[in-house]
Amino acid sequence: MRPYGWIAPILCALLGACASQPKDPPRILMQGFSIAAPNEKDWLVARQGPDLTVIGKPGRYSGESFTMQAIVVNLPSFDSVQGLVRQVEATRRKEIDPRQYRLYKLEVTPQKVHAQDCALARADMAERASAEGTGSPVNTLLETLTLICPHPQNHQRGISMTYAHRHYPEDVDPQFTQDAATLMQTLQFEPL
Repeated sequence: MRPYGWIAPILCALLGACASQPKDPPRILMQGFSIAAPNEKDWLVARQGPDLTVIGKPGRYSGESFTMQAIVVNLPSFDSVQGLVRQVEATRRKEIDPRQYRLYKLEVTPQKVHAQDCALARADMAERASAEGTGSPVNTLLETLTLICPHPQNHQRGISMTYAHRHYPEDVDPQFTQDAATLMQTLQFEPL
C-alpha cells in the first residue's frame, strides 16, 4: 500500500457527507432583525427590503396559499409584557376590517424569543365574499399567527412576523401552527 493511500477514501467520505448535509437558508436582514428564508423550493420572495419582507407559496389545493410577512414597526411604550399583549390585541382588532372579514377568534399571549418578551397573536376569520349570480356564498378562511417582538436594545423598535394560511373550510392544514413556529424560530436580533 502506498504511503498516505488511506487519505483519499477518507477525504471522499467526508466530502460526500458534507455535500449531503442540508445548507442553512440565507438570512434576510431587516434593520436590527434577521430571519431565515424557508428551505422549501416552492417559497417565492414577493418583496424584500430593509423594513418589509413578504414570501409565499401556493397550497396543495385550488385557492389555497401560505404567506409570511415580516415588517419592522414602531411600538408604543409599554410597562410590561402584559402591556405589550394588550397593545397587540387592540392593534390586531383595529387592523381586521369587519366589512371584509368575519372574526371567529383572536387570542394574544405572551411569548419568549431569545429571552425577549414578545406577543403571539392567533386570528381565525372568514373573508366576506359571495359567489357571482344566485349561488351560495363562498367561504374562504384565513388563519394567521403574528409574532410581535421589541428589539432588546430599543423597545420602541419591533418586528411583526405574520404567517398566514388562506384556504377553503375543507382544506385546514393540521401543520399550520408547527410550520409557523418553524419560520418564527429563525428570528434573530441584530445590533442596531
